[in-house]
Amino acid sequence: MKQGLKYLHDNRAQLSFRTVIIVPTAILPAVLNMRVRYWRLNITEVLNSAYPAEKANHWDIKCMQGEYEHFGVFWYRYGTPFDKEPVHGLCFYYNDVSRKIIDDLASFLQSNFGGKLLSIHSRGFLQGSKEFADGRSIGTLANELSLRFSAPVELTIEFEKMAKEEIDQESFKLPSSKALPITGPG
Repeated sequence: MKQGLKYLHDNRAQLSFRTVIIVPTAILPAVLNMRVRYWRLNITEVLNSAYPAEKANHWDIKCMQGEYEHFGVFWYRYGTPFDKEPVHGLCFYYNDVSRKIIDDLASFLQSNFGGKLLSIHSRGFLQGSKEFADGRSIGTLANELSLRFSAPVELTIEFEKMAKEEIDQESFKLPSSKALPITGPG
């Protein structure tokens, strides 16, 4: 007998691996803890959505100012990396947008949501600002940004801990055609 191995029978039966097939049921959905990103959403779709805010992991409002010029406001549930440490609160980014627009954006966000303004490269962080993940608040902010900066907007919301059925049945009142499953740990 090899060291460390113990056999249950004298005939020294070989160990075998067994495959377990889990059949989806109402209690056990087909995919557990799935991450899904809904992208290219418009303001109305987000305002009319009905999802549990605790499942939202990330959202982004992208505002176009030209073909390549744009800025966005975003939020991550677990904080946004700032010099290797997470900062909690709303954040924004910009690409080829005038300093005047960026200053106006920072002022607008800070006056409405508070927080200490931190900047690095082409990103701004409102450390400690008010955080939210519900569709009504995200949609309202997107509408205010669109009107204030005369910019078409595109929204993205990422969810965690979702079941495939929630997407297929449009449980969150978001179009399943705009759902993009994200591979990796949920």
